[in-house]
Amino acid sequence: MKKVCFTFILTLTLLCSYTGVYGQKYGHVNLGNLLTKMPAIEESSEGLLTYQEQLQAALQIKIDKWEQKVVDLQKQAQEVTPKELKARESQLLEEQQEILQEEQQLNNKILEKRNAIMGPIIAKAQSAINEVGQENGYTMIFDTSIPNLVLYVEESDDLMTKVLAKLGIKEE
Repeated sequence: MKKVCFTFILTLTLLCSYTGVYGQKYGHVNLGNLLTKMPAIEESSEGLLTYQEQLQAALQIKIDKWEQKVVDLQKQAQEVTPKELKARESQLLEEQQEILQEEQQLNNKILEKRNAIMGPIIAKAQSAINEVGQENGYTMIFDTSIPNLVLYVEESDDLMTKVLAKLGIKEE
């Protein structure tokens, strides 16, 4: 039993001294800034903006037609029977709900398109960060683009330059 305890304590001591001698190395990258420097982001942003504008233009036509119906009903309110007025108001409310649902679907389509476009770009950036971390012996690399995620880091290296170089992007 003494031999097992001694071996355990010796192993623990060696492990502690190993991590003390070979300290852990930390770095950080602002992922948001990194992504804005990647040329693929600008190209994909333009394509996404065009896609978004096309979808919104089609929806705006429906909204304009609906608004015109509301204006027409307001003008004719005195000329129609209360029963007919109520029926038309009900119809306009249904159309409004359909427009709101379509707007939600439009937002979902834009989000899906954004994720489809950004996924490979983020994966490429993550791969470069991983390679820089492995090549330079980093234990952890933090993303400083998210406020309050990293509250305190005792000395760490900013790896933006190395990651940009890994991606083949010249820093300005």
